[in-house]
Amino acid sequence: MKTKFRFNILTKLLFGFSILIFAFFIAYITIYQMLKDNEELAVNVNENIVPSMASLNKFSFQIFESKHLLMNWVLFEKEKNTPKKLRLTEIIQSGYPQLKYELSQLSKKWTEEQQLKLNQIFTLSDSYFSQETEITNRLNTPSAYEVENFNALYVNQIKEGNPLPELADNIKSQIDEIYENKNDILLSYNMKIEKSFLTFRNRIFLSGMLLLIVVIIIAFLLANATIFPIKYINKIITKMSFGELPSQTIKSSTDEIGQMGDALNNLINGLKQKVEFAKEIERGNFRSYFKISGEKDVLGSSLLAMRDSLAEASKYEEIRQQENEERGWSAQGLSEFNDLIREHSKTLEEFSLVSINKLTRYTDAQVGGIYILNEKNMQDRFLELTGFYAYDRHKFFEQKILPGENLVGQCFLEKDTIFITDVPENYIKISSGLGKENPKSILLVPLILNQKAYGIIELASINVFPQYKIDFVEKIAETLASTIATIQINIQRSQLIEETRDKSDIEEQEKQELQKRIIELENELKTISEDKETLLIKIEELKNSVQNTDSKSDTDNK
Repeated sequence: MKTKFRFNILTKLLFGFSILIFAFFIAYITIYQMLKDNEELAVNVNENIVPSMASLNKFSFQIFESKHLLMNWVLFEKEKNTPKKLRLTEIIQSGYPQLKYELSQLSKKWTEEQQLKLNQIFTLSDSYFSQETEITNRLNTPSAYEVENFNALYVNQIKEGNPLPELADNIKSQIDEIYENKNDILLSYNMKIEKSFLTFRNRIFLSGMLLLIVVIIIAFLLANATIFPIKYINKIITKMSFGELPSQTIKSSTDEIGQMGDALNNLINGLKQKVEFAKEIERGNFRSYFKISGEKDVLGSSLLAMRDSLAEASKYEEIRQQENEERGWSAQGLSEFNDLIREHSKTLEEFSLVSINKLTRYTDAQVGGIYILNEKNMQDRFLELTGFYAYDRHKFFEQKILPGENLVGQCFLEKDTIFITDVPENYIKISSGLGKENPKSILLVPLILNQKAYGIIELASINVFPQYKIDFVEKIAETLASTIATIQINIQRSQLIEETRDKSDIEEQEKQELQKRIIELENELKTISEDKETLLIKIEELKNSVQNTDSKSDTDNK
């Protein structure tokens, strides 16, 4: 079966552009040939005629200038090396040879007749400058002007009508003749170039008109074949530019516009899928599935990256909220413990009991105990359980633990936190609604202040203590250690005050008895005169004893 030829948009464009390319090629060939001819004329003018005319003009002026400079040398300037003499010397020695070389190179593109004529001029010029050189060499000093026959030898040679000036005029006229010839050629070239550019302009105009007609025809054919479907597609795209996704689809066809319609339909469907995907992300469904259109689907890849970024940000936000809650929990606990310390810091027993109860409940532990170092006997120091919460009284009441003994004693010696999740069997049992069970974690924190351990906190829980609760207990331990140290100092101070007070009471009683005895002795002194001296001595001794007792009392009080 014969395939039907389909004159689609591509074929139309190829046909139209073929006509345009053919017309452009014809115009290009014509214009190129004209430009090439003009280029040859312009190159000849710029590289030969114009430089030749400039050099000829300079050569003519040198002949004219040297003629007058020689007259000035002979008639007026007798001094040596005047500016004008130096100028003439420069022309003879360097100016003329250089100009001769330039014209020799330029004359290679002249006609044979012009080259022959230029060589004749060079021959005459060589003779002329040779004679000038001979005269200038003779008159190179002021004394050379004093010869008797000076006029006959020199002045007559440079006067008008003599051979040397006439030779100069002859050379100059021949140079000017060649110059005029070159000028005529330049004018003819300019006329040719001007005429060529006029023709070039007309052809450009005709070519432009022809191309314009071809373009109009092609544009009309293409517009007639594509205007309506493109308008419809433009209407759809305009709606999409305002964010609207059209519900209707573009009709498919076999040409390129139909392919554009299919691609646009795929784009609209893809955008609708992306919108639904974005809505799922808005609802917080970061696990929503979406398949990109291809490896180069930038929007789809960006949406997937956005989903992953939002999921990661949501995860970080949850972590941040959890950290904020943990920090808030710790701050509130520290505040509550500060209030508790202010209200219950009179005795170690009260403080220990209230503190361990509060700490156990606040950390959601099931069992808690606080051990404080007992140093009444420095030879027999031990850790004493001063407060407990939910402990088995039969096992732990008034328990004493030596430093280094079991986990509590070990924590005391190491002065470091011990956290155990693999709790030994039968270490401790926690009572719950399901009976007694082994704890999941044990936390022991030393009470340290200024590198000194004052005791141990022990907590047990059926759950594993998170790190923030461990950090909180360590902070509370510092506060508890400081408070325990303060309470112990206050207790020691009270004991010292009490001991001092008891001692003062005894000394006061002894003083009163001595004073009473003095009074009795004084009374006896009045009745028994014969023992007066003896009594006076005893009284004096008793007074001294009283004074010594007062001094000793003052010293003890200090």
